[in-house]
Amino acid sequence: MNAPQKLTVPKLIARALLLGALTAGPVLAQPAPPAPPAAPVAGMPGKHGGQHGMHRAGPMFPSMSEEGRAIMREAMMSGSDRRENRAKVQAVRERMLAAVEAERFDAGAVKRAMDEERALADASRQTRQAALLAALQKLTPADRKAYAADSRAMKSRMEQRMQGWRERMRERRGAPPAPPAPPAGDADMLI
Repeated sequence: MNAPQKLTVPKLIARALLLGALTAGPVLAQPAPPAPPAAPVAGMPGKHGGQHGMHRAGPMFPSMSEEGRAIMREAMMSGSDRRENRAKVQAVRERMLAAVEAERFDAGAVKRAMDEERALADASRQTRQAALLAALQKLTPADRKAYAADSRAMKSRMEQRMQGWRERMRERRGAPPAPPAPPAGDADMLI
């Protein structure tokens, strides 16, 4: 019978890094979220008491004209089949996990799976960005400005939600609150 291995600090760090890479990589390589629903129809209540096609604070890109929102909606819906892409990513992740749990660790197999997952994510991102670029070219100058303003506002709301989540997690752990984050620059705009 084998004696239990003594875990040294370098071994613990290596295992933590591997676990972090294996769990963070798939999260970061997620395909785009589904496109927003069709434009709201006046007077049609949604299932949560709001209007169809409305987000919590209203339609996506509320500052844009209806024509501009239609162009953006079309761009967000175009591209490759998201279900198919998700299935491919899941299959690659499963191959990677099978290689990780194998009795004899094959770093090459894990790296190949990671590379394949990254290639799938990159291809998906390129397709979405090409559709976005084509849509932006169709917008009026006013709608492009509205898109930029709405994107900044969405980013700010997301940062506020994330900060609230971080604070709740700190409270649960009993840690002191973190200092406020510095304001983000325009270069961090969501696209």
